[in-house]
Amino acid sequence: MAYQTLYRKYRPKSFELVFGQNTIAKTLTNIIKNNKLSHAYLFTGPRGTGKTSCAKLFAKAINCLNNKDGDACNECANCITYNENSNPDIIEIDAASNNGVDEIREIRNKVNLVPSISKYKVYIIDEVHMLSIGAFNALLKTLEEPPEYIIFILATTEPQKIPATIISRCQRFDFKNIFPEEMKKCLERIVKEEKIEIEDDALNEIISNSNGGMRDAIGMLDQAFAFCDKKITKNDIEELYGTISKDEIIQLLNDIKSNNYENILLKTNKWYENGKDFILLTQKILIFLQNGIISKKIKKKCDNNSQIYYDENTDSYLYELINDFSEILSKLQLNFQKKIIFEINIIKLIDKNSNNNVSRETSKENESTIKDNVSRETLQDENINLANKIHELNLIRINNIILKSKKEELLYVDDKWKKLNEYLLNENYKKIISMLLNGKPVAASEEGIIISIQTKLLAKKLTENYDIVKKILNELFLKKYKVVFVSEEWWQEQRPIFVEKMRNKKMNYLKENDIINEIKKETEKKSVNQFDELIEMEAK
Repeated sequence: MAYQTLYRKYRPKSFELVFGQNTIAKTLTNIIKNNKLSHAYLFTGPRGTGKTSCAKLFAKAINCLNNKDGDACNECANCITYNENSNPDIIEIDAASNNGVDEIREIRNKVNLVPSISKYKVYIIDEVHMLSIGAFNALLKTLEEPPEYIIFILATTEPQKIPATIISRCQRFDFKNIFPEEMKKCLERIVKEEKIEIEDDALNEIISNSNGGMRDAIGMLDQAFAFCDKKITKNDIEELYGTISKDEIIQLLNDIKSNNYENILLKTNKWYENGKDFILLTQKILIFLQNGIISKKIKKKCDNNSQIYYDENTDSYLYELINDFSEILSKLQLNFQKKIIFEINIIKLIDKNSNNNVSRETSKENESTIKDNVSRETLQDENINLANKIHELNLIRINNIILKSKKEELLYVDDKWKKLNEYLLNENYKKIISMLLNGKPVAASEEGIIISIQTKLLAKKLTENYDIVKKILNELFLKKYKVVFVSEEWWQEQRPIFVEKMRNKKMNYLKENDIINEIKKETEKKSVNQFDELIEMEAK
């Protein structure tokens, strides 16, 4: 049997299995029980909180021939066809890929056709905020006076981008981030059924890194299961997702307080080399400081090391640190050079909090230490310069792929991508395929493809194993493409920018030769022997 990712395998098959959205699930079942159906619904909320799952359950339940208390029976002919993805009356549309006027006009032309086998024809439009203004106007006309057998379910993570005229014609449901307790119940169920060995602390770490998204949490568990041959530990999760332990956070905060520039510079260099995510790292520090304030207020004891740190520092000092790290987080989210921003701002933080009684000699010592470390970092300038040029090359390739992208090429790549799990039978490919299965092609031209991967760290690991990746993809696609891996977060942020540029005809085809020649010169300086691999791919 073909491998199925855990978040797809454990997508809820009834409303009673929906975790963390009890109010919404109850309301939807009551709507069905009382036959108070509206023609349009809007599901909003953060990613991975159950919007699409609830939309599918709702579509299935209203067409169920024998629904039980507003929930699908999963036994009738309509339910079976839906579970097998063969119900022609439930149409799912990804607005990110089908965002033009023509696609919406096609829907308008088809709404007059009665359902084939079901009572209602349901259109589920995911990421609806990605529709163009023209497409929204076309959709509005359909929403105003739809046939009685048509129901629209619009799902989005960014409701503020949807015109008020559309929102006013929908019943709105706001999905919230899932509470850790609910998330843990779901993960424990999956762990038990899949017979996964995992530490309780590792589960808590996954929940902490998921930011309230159930899909992200299940995806993290799936990746950890693929990476770890034995019992999954908290250290495995920290290594996999580029976070740091609580003890490392305490050491960093103590180094800040003691003005230990050298330790901090050594730590940031080590984290950078190990692929740590400085945004996640800063978020973890903020959570740690927040927990300190809360534990003091409610007088709740924490683990020994944390408690010692909280007891040694005043509330006002912790509040000040929270403000400082919140500011650092904002800067990190807006800047490409994460390490530099983190490092410089930590140094500024030390300077700000330095004790006025520190002697001049100590100051001179610290200045000397900084100079020593700065000179040490200067040795890395060539590597940084090379990395920046490779990054620039990949941005050029992304630009050119999007500019020359073709729907038929993406359809071809998507079709081949579905056969990827067949390679799981090969033990040599198993781990690589497990990583690739956490991504999907998002754009394709005749010369290249862009593959969105769930996390930046996974994209980096695929890059490190590029020899095997290249071999697999060449066999899979039966073509040689220029491949660029990007993180899912990066793609979601940057895609609308590229789309807007294309719409305004501000995109031009960019030549690669000049930047490739510059990279060649840099690699010659560094005696890099893997030039082909370096210029072919880089994880964003």
